[in-house]
Amino acid sequence: MWIRSLAVALILASCVHLNASEAAPGDMQPRLDLKALAEPLQDLTPADRALVDKAIKLIDRRQHLQALTYLTELTVSNPKNSSLRVLRAYVLLELGNVVGALGDARTAEASGSHAAYRCWFLAQVAYLAGDKPLCRREIKHLAGSATYAAGVDQLRSDLKSSPK
Repeated sequence: MWIRSLAVALILASCVHLNASEAAPGDMQPRLDLKALAEPLQDLTPADRALVDKAIKLIDRRQHLQALTYLTELTVSNPKNSSLRVLRAYVLLELGNVVGALGDARTAEASGSHAAYRCWFLAQVAYLAGDKPLCRREIKHLAGSATYAAGVDQLRSDLKSSPK
């Protein structure tokens, strides 16, 4: 049931949010890639997964403040779940809280095993927050990733052309 629910959420989200690799050149707002977030979300209890589903629906409706309420509750009860941190960071960005988003993106990247999407997401948030050294470090982690190659090239270009 949870997998079916997540699949529906993925389909809905794909209508609203592009994957990071499909972002328009120069579009630095990170995109949610729910497929990349699915595995850590499977570790949640059924009740927590239901809250994630609600949060994703709220994100799709651009009701970010309400989604933040659910995601904050979930990160308190699941502090090491990297996908919850990415979702919360995304919502914080949508609400204009770049510093808070950077904190959650760092926590997401530091938790669990290495995942290219978390590095990509953190690189984008670091760029938006003006933390170019962190952005460059995360770009290095993505060397050889075909999925994020175009986005990484664009981000490198943006880093070079932005004031130091």
